[in-house]
Amino acid sequence: MRIIKLVEPQSGLSARCRLLDDAAPQSAAFLWDLAERKAGFEAIHAIWTGPEISVPMPASTLPSGMAQPAIPAENATSYPDCGDIVLAYLAAGSTKGLPPGDFYDIGLFYGSGGRLMMPFGWIQANVCARILDEDLAKAQADCRTIRRNGACTLSLEVA
Repeated sequence: MRIIKLVEPQSGLSARCRLLDDAAPQSAAFLWDLAERKAGFEAIHAIWTGPEISVPMPASTLPSGMAQPAIPAENATSYPDCGDIVLAYLAAGSTKGLPPGDFYDIGLFYGSGGRLMMPFGWIQANVCARILDEDLAKAQADCRTIRRNGACTLSLEVA
């Protein structure tokens, strides 16, 4: 069982997440690669999708030397559950309005009622990790703090 940690210091977020290697192997491998590199990205509270912290990652923002794989649908949903960590992949040129190149987005869903409705329509994302049960209540409170505080930097680490 591989565990990563999502960290955002201003809110106190430090949530351990179990990668779902069997259900979403390529997506889990992508998150593991980011965690091994201690990658950090700007994150925001989502507008359209409900209780979600969104980590948008145009391919140009990935760590230097990191593979930029086309991630297939695996364990995909449009309705993530509380505690789900999802990875969306949109190929270059597939969606009007996105930056040039491939586009990745990590979604941290901290409440019920999540839905992957975007300004350009419905998408699916791969459920590839889950916040550990014992970390969920604190993660929910910390995500509400992020919602109030605004944009932040969220990092992934190996736990």
